[in-house]
Amino acid sequence: MKKEKIFACFWGILTISGIIVVLSVMIHRINMEKDGFAVKSCVSEQAAVKMAQTAGLKVSEEGEFDTGDIRMQIVYQLAKRSIVKVIVGDAAGSGTIWKIEEGIVIVSNRHLLMKDVTAEIVFGNGETVIADVIGYSQQYDIGFVRIQERAVTDNVLRDIYEAVPVFYETESAEAKAAFDAAYPGRRVLQVGAVMDENTAAFSSGVIAGLAFVPLFNTKVLVTECYSRAGMSGGGVFDEGGHFLGMISGGEVPEDAEMREAEITYSIPSSLIAAEYEMIINEGK
Repeated sequence: MKKEKIFACFWGILTISGIIVVLSVMIHRINMEKDGFAVKSCVSEQAAVKMAQTAGLKVSEEGEFDTGDIRMQIVYQLAKRSIVKVIVGDAAGSGTIWKIEEGIVIVSNRHLLMKDVTAEIVFGNGETVIADVIGYSQQYDIGFVRIQERAVTDNVLRDIYEAVPVFYETESAEAKAAFDAAYPGRRVLQVGAVMDENTAAFSSGVIAGLAFVPLFNTKVLVTECYSRAGMSGGGVFDEGGHFLGMISGGEVPEDAEMREAEITYSIPSSLIAAEYEMIINEGK
């Protein structure tokens, strides 16, 4: 599995590096042109357009790019590779790839995984495998499944991306205060599975902060960002592509015709990590 993981990471790095190179060139070109310098890109326009199309970026007829939107679209390309659809019995939700070691470990919601001892996992490329439920938290809406190594194909390994979590709540009081002060207002992307397709649903918004919510019995990440049924178990990602938390619920307006939240609550990644270690240690 280690060789396959290295190959998958190498493949991902090549793709990501190419996108970043193009992004860097475009940003560099924009900044230099503001200073009055003429810059000749080391990447041909054809290559840049092709790479932009591969990344799903939108380019105007004049060839202009919005650097903020480009950054978030690149984050989306990475984030959606971390998201899977999780089906347990007649219920379905989302999951996020937490670890790629001794198979693939996926984190999702406890309320979904408690329905059975196995789950059907659907990847973005359409491949479907069966995963074993390896445990769930006794206190929080967190659970984990593992796909056995023998079930992991090269196609899956090439197409997935392990989430890169931010562990802000396990750090010092000063670090927590710094997060509370610096993160509100920052842009985020929320990504979950589309229930009737092998694609991802996403929305963008901003961080409102961290707040204790009795329903979750802990501090959760609060985002002013749209989410809907089926996105639970998906992830919240910042502009650097870091995994900030797992979508677990939200505030739905009283007059809403559909179960769509405008304020989203997500379990912090640090709490997910702590529960994972506890479950793994209990199983030894």
